[in-house]
Amino acid sequence: MSENRPTVDMNSSGFHPDNPERAKTVMAGATGQRVTPRSLPPQPSVPPARTPPPSSPSPFQPTPGPAAAGGKTMLMSAPAPQIPLAWLGVVSGPGDKRGTTFVLGAETVVGRAAGEALLSGDKTISSQHAKVRLEIKEGGAEDEHVFMLYDLASANGTYVGTRENYHEESSRVYRRELRNGDHILVGETTLVFLQA
Repeated sequence: MSENRPTVDMNSSGFHPDNPERAKTVMAGATGQRVTPRSLPPQPSVPPARTPPPSSPSPFQPTPGPAAAGGKTMLMSAPAPQIPLAWLGVVSGPGDKRGTTFVLGAETVVGRAAGEALLSGDKTISSQHAKVRLEIKEGGAEDEHVFMLYDLASANGTYVGTRENYHEESSRVYRRELRNGDHILVGETTLVFLQA
């Protein structure tokens, strides 16, 4: 039984190594017929897409931005300021045990039931009593930041001053820049503001 395998005819008329364009591969089948490969049909040319002439955008119609083209729109903001190391420490009172400290972030809420500085043991402190926020110093350089204390409409008020006068009625504040060593009275709990 003979095996019918196709063979490549490499005779001098079909194979031209010096001119590959003229080379012709010929296969011999079981019948011995010469078969030449067919060429692909010509592909129709596609005309280039027509773009409308540019027109001036109407002030009443938004122009498509990068998001309309499938890109992402990214909002850039000013870098967050470096937060200086500062904290509130419990000096006395029922809010928490003496020596407890609360490191201040860009915004820290002091309260009995909510906030970053929880003083849940003092029932005279409002749920959200006061807030300490890092801000640009008024009248200072653009990169000069200070911690500002705000009373959040607390029932018993917020008092700030020196060790000698912080508990007096004249020391009641609604907004005040904190200085290193200031004593703060919220409810019946005394805190001290310290900054490195």
